[in-house]
Amino acid sequence: MRVIYVVFAVFLMALMATPAKSQPKRSCRGHCSRTCGKGEREEHTEDCGRMHCCLTHRKRK
Repeated sequence: MRVIYVVFAVFLMALMATPAKSQPKRSCRGHCSRTCGKGEREEHTEDCGRMHCCLTHRKRK
């Protein structure tokens, strides 16, 4: 029984010692592409990896 407590305690200490990411993950609201088309805005998100997240500009009324 003590072994289980020790393993659990070590697991909790390791979990608390790892640094957390300061910024939440951002998702792409457009589409992922290597190059964005004319009239599209580029963003970098974790969803697209090394590619760009291309967002189309909406016309305001």
